[in-house]
Amino acid sequence: MSRLNRNRSAWFQWIRQGWPALLLLLSLLTLLPLPVAAESENKLCRTVLEKAAYSDYLRSIDSERVKQTQRALNQVAAALQLPVDKVVVDGVFGSGTREALYQYCDQLTAVPDEELIINLVMRLDQQAGLKPIPDGAGSERTADQTSSTLSAVATVDAAVNTVTPVADLAPQSGPAVWYLLDKASLANVVEKEAPEPPLKRGDNEEEEQESSPETASAATVVLPPDGKLEKLEQLFEIPYVNRNQFIQAVMVKAEIGREEYADFIEALADAAKKEASSKLAPVIVSDNGCGCVRDFSSTVYGFYPYWRSTVTRSDMDNKGSATIAEQKQEIDYSVVNRIAYYGLTLSETGEINAPLHWRANGKLGNFINKAHRHKTAVDLALYSDHWAEWTESTMQASVMSVYNQLMLQVEYQQQGIKGYVPFLNSTVASPDGVTLHFDHFFDNPSARYKIVEFINQLYERLDDLERDYKINILLDIGLSELKGEKPLLKDIKSLLVSGASGLPAYVNSLLVFIDEPTTLTKKLLRSKIEDEFSGAQRMEVLRKVIPVISPYGHEEDAPGPYSQFDDDLIYFQNNFSGVGLWPLPLASDKDMAEISKRLITLYGADEVDGVLNTLSDRYPALCEFACPNRWAFRLAIDFLLLLAIGYGLLALFSRRLRAFYSRHALFFIFYLVAMVMIFLVSLTCDPFWKQKRDIVFLGLLLMALAVFVVRKYIRAKQGPLP
Repeated sequence: MSRLNRNRSAWFQWIRQGWPALLLLLSLLTLLPLPVAAESENKLCRTVLEKAAYSDYLRSIDSERVKQTQRALNQVAAALQLPVDKVVVDGVFGSGTREALYQYCDQLTAVPDEELIINLVMRLDQQAGLKPIPDGAGSERTADQTSSTLSAVATVDAAVNTVTPVADLAPQSGPAVWYLLDKASLANVVEKEAPEPPLKRGDNEEEEQESSPETASAATVVLPPDGKLEKLEQLFEIPYVNRNQFIQAVMVKAEIGREEYADFIEALADAAKKEASSKLAPVIVSDNGCGCVRDFSSTVYGFYPYWRSTVTRSDMDNKGSATIAEQKQEIDYSVVNRIAYYGLTLSETGEINAPLHWRANGKLGNFINKAHRHKTAVDLALYSDHWAEWTESTMQASVMSVYNQLMLQVEYQQQGIKGYVPFLNSTVASPDGVTLHFDHFFDNPSARYKIVEFINQLYERLDDLERDYKINILLDIGLSELKGEKPLLKDIKSLLVSGASGLPAYVNSLLVFIDEPTTLTKKLLRSKIEDEFSGAQRMEVLRKVIPVISPYGHEEDAPGPYSQFDDDLIYFQNNFSGVGLWPLPLASDKDMAEISKRLITLYGADEVDGVLNTLSDRYPALCEFACPNRWAFRLAIDFLLLLAIGYGLLALFSRRLRAFYSRHALFFIFYLVAMVMIFLVSLTCDPFWKQKRDIVFLGLLLMALAVFVVRKYIRAKQGPLP
């Protein structure tokens, strides 16, 4: 015990003598940044840059976007003296780029937690564009020059040192880009390109003219006359799929040539360019009470661009969050055979980096399910501008990417009575085919064999499945290709015509974007095909071709509203397989009523004779309700029929049930009439009975007559009862 007391007294004595040194040590520890503290501060940057959020970000951008980020990192690293080596600008987000991005994130005083990666790159771009930063060679860029090469997609609030996104990262080409001219864009171009008013004559006229070179250069931009500028109003609210198609429409509508007005046309195209946001809203569609697709003699193919369901800058609040309400888009399924979701992009590695809505939980199942309810097929449209660079490995990767997307079962919320019936309440939907958009097809004639090999491999993959998936090709064929002497489709002939042994062609349809004026391009297209093919092959190819045009703006057609649209529809029906509409018009569009009326009138199949077919034609509202809800009618018929059969079998062994029937025979008659009426509605409107509805109806009448005759015969044979 005494020894323990001596140890305690020694400790107390040491503390009394060394407390100043201990206090000094604690003070230093509070001032120095401990490793643990540094680790907690850097935890957000390190975690996000190494885990799932970083991977999701990689899938949302293309290689050009990566190169921009790498250049900005090199510039900012040099200016801020970050402890990283110079990043290799190769378009690949490797470990070096990730480490540089982490070091940049680490030195920031504040970075928003939500969507850190996107906001971080926005901050990087903006910082590189705000001030001159030394480039790799030691030169300097001005703020304007840097902003022109980097996406200025954020604004910096210096007071709180945070980033507020005002637009989203978007690919620079492909399905995310289209061209749409509006009144404001046209006015801005005209005002910008208009020359300065002439100087007033004075004593120093020569000096004033020599000192205004900007005015002289501006005068070199030739503007069309006012009358031709007014004609450009015909392009308002008409989206065009690519730059060449838009420029061709400008020259046709305004009746101007590219040689004389080249600068003006290019400026107009720049102003009309639109880029889709990466913020996606759910695709929620409504059928607006339309019935199933009509019996058309030709194909009506519609494209639904994914950017119809994107959140634009005006839909976002000041914190960058989407505030748009879920709005239903009404589609008239009764006038379109197939709809393509346009579109996903195949990267240079054969991967689909951004599946957009096309995910297992991407809320696209409602879109597919609605179409299938109306007997409209749904295709997935994929865009590729790297197909000419495919190697054997990247081609196989592309085939597997397309195959996996087709196999994807998209979830959706089943509605109505079918959602409560076992084995029928499936909550997944899948597409019916794929449409492959090969961009720059005519720029790579020596690589077209890769398209043939690609589709051969894809067809072999899909041919092993029980379901019949359709494969379609989508090409851009401009006026220059149609007027040229080189063949159009000779290199992919094996995909379009049947084999010598009777095997079907691998490609079901060939969709073609054609330029204006369609009165010329459609005839040139047929002429080129007739020159390249002969006999049965010529007819087979022509019956696969579907020209794609815009459904909008035809109220300004000459010589009268929709006259050119009518001519195109008639020509496409007589010479090709049908018409493609890009984009698919919505039921709420102002000219949808005129479009639907013309499609029904010109493409409607010949009426089928028969009592029930006449009834459905006379009362269209009946089938507009019954056809989309055909499963409910089928279930009702099955239930009523099983209930009647069950009661009849039990009545054979139960006197009480027979007595109940005798006392309430009127109710049984009403029951039978209701069952017959429901069956007749189903027989009239359900496509399952389409080719045999009158035969079934006649058979039922004969059965009813037979029952009546047999019953009369039995009563007559028994004689009067006592």
